[in-house]
Amino acid sequence: MQVAIDVSSQSENDATMKDEAGVSRFGGREQSWASDDTRAGLHYALFLGVYSVYGYQVCPFLEQLSWFGLLAPVAGMLAIQLLLRRPMRAMAAKKDMAGQVRTLFWSDLLSFVAGGVILAFFNLFVFGFPLDSGGKVLFAFSAIGFYISLDLALERDHRLAKVLSRSGKAFPIKAQFMPYKQKFLLFSVLNIGILAGVCVLLFYKDLHWISETRPDPAYALYVIMAEVIFVISVLFAYNLRVISQYSRNMNASLMAENNGLRAVQDGALDVVVPITSNDEFGHMASLTNQMVSRLRLSRDQLEQTQDVTMMSLISLAAKRDNETGLHLRRTQTYVAMLAEALRKKPVFGDRINDDMIALLFKSAPLHDIGKVGIPDAILKKPGKLTDEEFVIMKTHAQIGADALKEAEEALGGCSFLSMAREIAQTHHEKWDGSGYPNQLVGDDIPLSGRLMALADVYDALRSPRVYKPGFSHEKAKSIIVEGRGRHFDPDIVDAFLSIEGQIETLSHQMADKTSEPDENAKTNKESQAA
Repeated sequence: MQVAIDVSSQSENDATMKDEAGVSRFGGREQSWASDDTRAGLHYALFLGVYSVYGYQVCPFLEQLSWFGLLAPVAGMLAIQLLLRRPMRAMAAKKDMAGQVRTLFWSDLLSFVAGGVILAFFNLFVFGFPLDSGGKVLFAFSAIGFYISLDLALERDHRLAKVLSRSGKAFPIKAQFMPYKQKFLLFSVLNIGILAGVCVLLFYKDLHWISETRPDPAYALYVIMAEVIFVISVLFAYNLRVISQYSRNMNASLMAENNGLRAVQDGALDVVVPITSNDEFGHMASLTNQMVSRLRLSRDQLEQTQDVTMMSLISLAAKRDNETGLHLRRTQTYVAMLAEALRKKPVFGDRINDDMIALLFKSAPLHDIGKVGIPDAILKKPGKLTDEEFVIMKTHAQIGADALKEAEEALGGCSFLSMAREIAQTHHEKWDGSGYPNQLVGDDIPLSGRLMALADVYDALRSPRVYKPGFSHEKAKSIIVEGRGRHFDPDIVDAFLSIEGQIETLSHQMADKTSEPDENAKTNKESQAA
């Protein structure tokens, strides 16, 4: 059966230390043996009581002893066993984690077997009891010792699982392990064997008692039933304890697995299911971690592909337009800053989250991708556009949206391209419906487009070109405030005003390296489009 213990180990995988006070440090967290020794002491005290009743019930030779003569040797033997647990732990500490698991369980069990053997020979040589009496003592020590050792091991297994979960370390997984099916089969067979052995001893003693003393039938029935009830109660209590320990440990493993899978379902690919045993649950956790690792690698590769795709599209658009790379970086940062400020408003708190802001930041540079479809004579014209030219220029919003939609469909749906398409198509829409290409009004304009509209206009107003001045922040702000409720979403204007100092600072830090002409010079096609 699988048991575990939080002890020190000299192996690199366990990374533990042991101090003079007998405290093990596993994974950087101190684990005292005091609770384990306390639990063992309680078990031994309970065993002393069970043994005294058991001995008097099944062995007529033990029945001849005084209470002191019966209990003193047993108490002394159990005290020696308790003292020997410390050197056994020191010996186990020299092994790896799996070796510790086996050593500590078997050392507890074999100490009971050895104790039974020693006590049987003690009774043989000191009191002259026959070997069949010694066999009953050995059986009592071995049977109850099995339950005690298993309970102690399962409790250590539980504590080790918590330590491994906190430290992020893993129990060593091996190809060979005992399945839970075999564990329960072995436990059931041993249980049946113990029950059968106790019944044989009781019936043998009772038949011998009845044949020799011929007691009153009613009294004999009372005594025999009391014996049976006592034995059933003891075995039931130990079985219930062991089964509850097994159930708790299994439930902890299943809960860890379910929580990990639920986190993966919610998109958290940094989850690690703790591996706390070398059994089906340990292998399941290991396979889950491998699956999550591969999903994480696939996600990272996909994000890298998305970024490369986006940078290629952005580079393509930049080569055709007069815009600089700093314009794209400024506007994507403005959009993210505006979204972050806007999410503080209760009405937007549920709509704007970290993922949406990250998508906005990534998608914003594609807002003018449609300009690749505008003729150079119009796109690169240094002066003001004619009405006919401006009509053609306005088609860049729909051209960009159509191109991104085709790319999105080719990829089978892609969140960052979907938002990029929204921004490309709607960043020239106006709150009052006077924008283009679809004259959307108010909340019919996607939030991403409304955010981009303000960011794009602010940067167009602030950026100097050879054919236009760069307006001051105050003048750009006044134009935006004037457009509140007409060009821009009022809530987004309010968000802009709440962080205008940060935006102005960023505008200075990321300004284009060109001379700034007179503010009263003629504006170009960007201001015309705005």
